[in-house]
Amino acid sequence: MIPFREFVEQNSFIVCAHRGASGIAPENTISAVSMALESGAPMVEIDVQYTKDHQMVVFHDDTIERTTDGSGAICEMSLEEVQRLDAGMWFSPSFAGERIPKLVDVLELMRGRAYVNLEIKPRPDSEEARKETLELIELLRSMSMLDMCLFSSFDHRAIKFIRSMQPDLPMLALNIPGDARSPARVVRDCGADAFGCSVEELNPEMMRVCRQFGIPVGVYTVNTPDELNHVVSMGVIGCVTNMPHVIVPHYQSL
Repeated sequence: MIPFREFVEQNSFIVCAHRGASGIAPENTISAVSMALESGAPMVEIDVQYTKDHQMVVFHDDTIERTTDGSGAICEMSLEEVQRLDAGMWFSPSFAGERIPKLVDVLELMRGRAYVNLEIKPRPDSEEARKETLELIELLRSMSMLDMCLFSSFDHRAIKFIRSMQPDLPMLALNIPGDARSPARVVRDCGADAFGCSVEELNPEMMRVCRQFGIPVGVYTVNTPDELNHVVSMGVIGCVTNMPHVIVPHYQSL
């Protein structure tokens, strides 16, 4: 695989699987990521959380109730406690026994097969959070995957920090709901390379501003052919989807 920046230069549009193939498998699990890879999605988005013992796991929420059989804050649980939880039964009995995976295991599964969109979850601005972000970067570097990744976040402070420490990493600022700033201001303030928003937030004025300032735009969550047709016609450069098995072949047929 070529570095992600080169891939972007050579491809006019990128389909990214959202938390794996989360429309047909429990999100952020090995099964979901495996199905996303099987769909042919060139990129997979995953979320990174930290356990009480500072281990990196692939999980979306701050608390575990929605997608496991447990309860409580994931940051207050050890890795051993987290990995005892069932992270599949909530989605379907056929996924019973699915576990919350360690980040390193998901990265190993994806290595050489797809680019990684790592969403950094908003956290309090602290020395500990900055240290853990640097540990994430070092993990990717140790796996020779740093140039295969895109960092995205609603936490623009995290993007600004990563930019200050690693200026060459591709980064995308996600639109904060209710933020009245223009995409150009958002990208300038945090030093991102691109701007991301929901399908509902995407509008002609936003695209006009982004074209004027040369800002690439990605959109989430695009799950139907009609939605894909719409965002492609608007001029975005990529979409995040729960249904890569639907969106990848439809884009290839356009």
